[in-house]
Amino acid sequence: MIIIGYYPIVSESFSKISDIEGIDNTQGLVWFDSSDDKMFFLSRFCLQNNVPYAVKIENIKDLLIYANLKAKYVLLQKSPEKYQKIAETYLLDTKILYIIEEIEEIEEIAKMGIDGVIFEQVLC
Repeated sequence: MIIIGYYPIVSESFSKISDIEGIDNTQGLVWFDSSDDKMFFLSRFCLQNNVPYAVKIENIKDLLIYANLKAKYVLLQKSPEKYQKIAETYLLDTKILYIIEEIEEIEEIAKMGIDGVIFEQVLC
């Protein structure tokens, strides 16, 4: 299980972007909300320039599109089990990360078989 943002575990940094200029000025992994990715411009730029990225999604259609656009992670706030099942059925390389606030949430997420968790404060 991937755990990002828990203090004793070293993990990559995440930087929120909303445009191409944000990518150029960022160290670490970039992330954005799918609603900010007009016409999939940010994701295509990341793919074409080998920039690892994560995207916060809210529907299965976006999971499938961003998996094909080679997102490293998709970030979720609800129903991770249905997304994980689809990722496993289609053998997607994109990893499913469920956004959590407290370490106590990790056990339940692990029981669901979700790829990983990311603490909400990492995304601020």
